[in-house]
Amino acid sequence: MDIDPNDPIDLVGTHQLALRRIAQALTARIDTAFIFCFGLQCHESRYTHCFAQHTSKRWFKADILLVCDDSEQRCLYDIQHLANNLNTDEQQYTAVVLQDRDAMQRLAAGDAFVCEVFRHGALLYSKAIALPVRQGFVCHATLLQKTREGWRRWFNNSCQFMDCAIYCLVERNFNMAVFMVHQTVEQACKAMLKVMLYLRPNTHNLAWMLKLCSSLAPEIATVFPRDNPQDKALFNLLKNSYTHSRYAAGFVVKEEEAWTLYYRASALLRIAGDLSNRRIAELEALVNTPPAIRPVATQPDSP
Repeated sequence: MDIDPNDPIDLVGTHQLALRRIAQALTARIDTAFIFCFGLQCHESRYTHCFAQHTSKRWFKADILLVCDDSEQRCLYDIQHLANNLNTDEQQYTAVVLQDRDAMQRLAAGDAFVCEVFRHGALLYSKAIALPVRQGFVCHATLLQKTREGWRRWFNNSCQFMDCAIYCLVERNFNMAVFMVHQTVEQACKAMLKVMLYLRPNTHNLAWMLKLCSSLAPEIATVFPRDNPQDKALFNLLKNSYTHSRYAAGFVVKEEEAWTLYYRASALLRIAGDLSNRRIAELEALVNTPPAIRPVATQPDSP
């Protein structure tokens, strides 16, 4: 496995313990088959000042795949909410949730996301004694085709919603402008997750999608900050616009708020576009490489 939570280079002891506590807390509230960590960010902050005490802080963020057991009776939406509701300052993570049966079907079919996590992720918990045998074969040409199709669909939608947003701004319809910005951000996140993680999230949860995207491009966290009451209120305005702009009579958006969110969405589009186009170019280069010098494709595990 490429991700090792026990590697002292990646995590200090307290953070290793926090990662294990996340797994323990998740299994305590959700009937779980597997938990994998498939992404880690380690951060260190040092503060030096002539008139203040020198301080340093280390923290981490983790991306987790939780495969819930088929005996779990709650719907996937509720499980997803429970799985992402443990955040503290010491336990920063984002959880992707799949049903066990769905995960095994994807594993057998060669789903790129599930196969990659089962192959290279760090196993934090397993209800079974051994991992299932991977029977799928990831074809890079097919993966490239599906990635292009998903990218064009979601990112084109995002750009079209952005065009609608600027029209609404010019017409001074700020409520509808922010709704269009919401759709822009949602579609841009889905495009990015499709390209980078081979995922197709079936959700409107902007906070969850942006958090997962920021693990791939940390600068996204600065595009939609929530470090102070003003930025939190602005982000909540964006989230609530999905329903309130259409159904809440008292929903009002100020011109300054609408333009601020528009410019932040523009920054997100640039980041998503640059990162995703580079990934697609890498896949294209891999597919066009002669077989004699091409890296070995993902093969099924031996029994």
